[in-house]
Amino acid sequence: MTGRQTEAQLPPHESLETLRLLGSLELLPVETKLEIGNMLVDLLPKRKLDQIRPAIAWALARIGARVPVYGPLNSVVSAVDAATWLERLLVIDQRDPMSQFATVQLARRTDDRYRDIPEPLRDRVRAWLDRAGASPHAIDLVRTAGQLDADEQARVFGESLPKGLRIR
Repeated sequence: MTGRQTEAQLPPHESLETLRLLGSLELLPVETKLEIGNMLVDLLPKRKLDQIRPAIAWALARIGARVPVYGPLNSVVSAVDAATWLERLLVIDQRDPMSQFATVQLARRTDDRYRDIPEPLRDRVRAWLDRAGASPHAIDLVRTAGQLDADEQARVFGESLPKGLRIR
């Protein structure tokens, strides 16, 4: 082997499934979530991963969500770590719907001082979302909290929910 390391590469469909798995592991210890989240934030700006960037953003949204779907609150990464990831997302400045979703999930207001990001960053996120053309409801989730709408719920699961099933 030469001095250059080779990178293991998965076919795109396998990469997507791996990212979906990582993002859905809400019960992981916070330390593991931090490792995964840091890795995902590092991968987001890489041009060669453009094809799977939405899946990377989705996984980051789930790993760093301020409001867990089914896990306990002690499995949520700290507001400091979520703020660090948000700062990186704002610099990368991808304005696609999945990047907007990730930004909302990381900045979503909870009215819990341990989970909420600092207000100045929240203001920057709202301005970024407004420039990115995010829905008024998404911006409201960052501003005043609230429940996910049907489209946002479907995005959390990565597919549409069965008729009648709702997330609280």
